[in-house]
Amino acid sequence: MKKIKFIISFLLIMLTFHFVKAQSHLTLIEEKYNQLDSVSYIDNIKDPIVRYSMHAFGQLSDDTIERRYKVIKEGIKNQNMRFVLNVGIDTTKLDTDNYLLVEDFEYDFNIYCHDKKFNPTFYVFFSEDRLDIVGRFYPSYSRKYTKKATIAIKRVLEKKPKYILSCTLLTNTVLYVKGEKIFVYRILQGEEYELKDYVTKFKNTMGL
Repeated sequence: MKKIKFIISFLLIMLTFHFVKAQSHLTLIEEKYNQLDSVSYIDNIKDPIVRYSMHAFGQLSDDTIERRYKVIKEGIKNQNMRFVLNVGIDTTKLDTDNYLLVEDFEYDFNIYCHDKKFNPTFYVFFSEDRLDIVGRFYPSYSRKYTKKATIAIKRVLEKKPKYILSCTLLTNTVLYVKGEKIFVYRILQGEEYELKDYVTKFKNTMGL
């Protein structure tokens, strides 16, 4: 009887350990979203505009900064907004359960706006606490890719995911969290994978 109890206890411990490991990526994401103050994020959006201006052009006039600020404010006005967390991949840990990275920047979230039918309407992208790209169309040099990306984002939005993620290393993808799982939507192919399956399948062919 004691032996059976020991075996059951051991199995429960192993299952709990496995669950904690599986939750590690979600925990990182949850913590970052819990820190997000969306009102402050928007109210202080001039800060990353200034940092971008200084980085790209040197000092810009207050009028120029104000114009860029108004473009963003008008673009997101009366729109549904989703805050999209920028994540990274540690390519040295692809054979572990701890390869997802969340940077500690103030402006770690891009903004995707959409209408009532989940059609994307406006984008605001950030990079290392600087404003990056702003506009009504998904940024790409390929018109085909822009169209496909728009469709992919709409389909992800229609799923009403808990979170949406962006990873520049995983090109041709939109990531999202639904339930307790992280999914990868391949933009051009229209295919979906769980993140762990995606990394396993493509890590040797994507330059990861």
